[in-house]
Parts: sequence; C-alpha cells; structure tokens
Amino acid sequence: MTSSAIIIGIIFILSITTPVVTVSIGLEPKSQSKFPRQLLAALVFGAMEALMAFLGYLFGRWIAPMYGDLLPYFVFAIMLIVAVKMIVHSMKVLKAKYLFSFTSFWGMLLLGVFAATDTFMMGVCGDGFLPFGHWYFLAVGIAGFLWALNAVRKEFSPELMRASSFIEFSGAVFVLIIAILFLFTDLI
Repeated sequence: MTSSAIIIGIIFILSITTPVVTVSIGLEPKSQSKFPRQLLAALVFGAMEALMAFLGYLFGRWIAPMYGDLLPYFVFAIMLIVAVKMIVHSMKVLKAKYLFSFTSFWGMLLLGVFAATDTFMMGVCGDGFLPFGHWYFLAVGIAGFLWALNAVRKEFSPELMRASSFIEFSGAVFVLIIAILFLFTDLI
C-alpha cells in the first residue's frame, strides 16, 4: 500500500463517518450526564459504524455477481450517491431541520444506525474499494467513536450546528474527490 493510498484511505474513513457528528450533538451534554454515559453513547455510535460497514460488505459480497465487470462504475456511483446524500443532509442540518433529542439507549442505537447508512453503502462496494482491507471495519468504528465522543459532550447552539454542517459538507466533498480519483487515476 503506497503512502498516498494510506492518506486517501484515512481521509475517506474520516469523511464517510462525519454524519455521526450531526446526529450525536446534544445527546449527552456535559452538564447533564457523567463521562461513562457519554463514553457509552460514543461506543454505540462507533460500534454501529463498524457493524453497518460489515453488514454492507456481506450484502455486497452477496450481490457481487450482478455487477461483474462494472465494479469501478458501481463503486463510483455509490460514492456519488453517498456524497450527494451527505451534502443534502448537511444543508438540512444547517437549516435546523435535523435535530435529535433521544436520551434512551434504543434511541441512540437508532441514531447510530441512521448515521451509519453511508458506511453501509460503502461496505456494499467493498469488493472494489475497501481502504485497509478487512481493517476497514475497525477503522470506521474507531473514527465513528472519536467523532461521537467529541460531539456527544456538546450542547446545541447555532454555531455548533453550522460547524457540524460544515464538517459533514467537507466530508461529502472529500468523498466526491476520492470517487473521482478512484475512477480516473491509479492512486487508490
């Protein structure tokens, strides 16, 4: 694995897990809960990112015979769909149309699944693009955990929502750039 592929893989994993930031803000604010509960919330998000990526990978292995030689175009299309979905989501967050206030474990689990839809979709095209091989699932889980650990402790504010929208929008732009690099270069 070349150094450019490692850097691109890290950027991709950090980018694909940015939706965790917007759904985990305000769940366990610093003023209302103890650190172990905040840590549990972050672990839930990290575990859901890893689990959904793995389930997507299993689903992708099952449907792999359907797309055969079109694998690079399939991967590009999935990356494009994920990037557009992330851009739309970031704009809705900016307009405060996506605000969550679950405090139960099951609510956090549901939000973890919601945040991990992008990693599920990228797992589906794991035959064509899987940074770091089978370590990808662990890396996605760690990235989701770290994003959530930082965001779970914050309280809602307009500035924070703008910042989280910018983070997710930036992640979408990086996913789009990596999709173009994947299709048109040999860097990845």
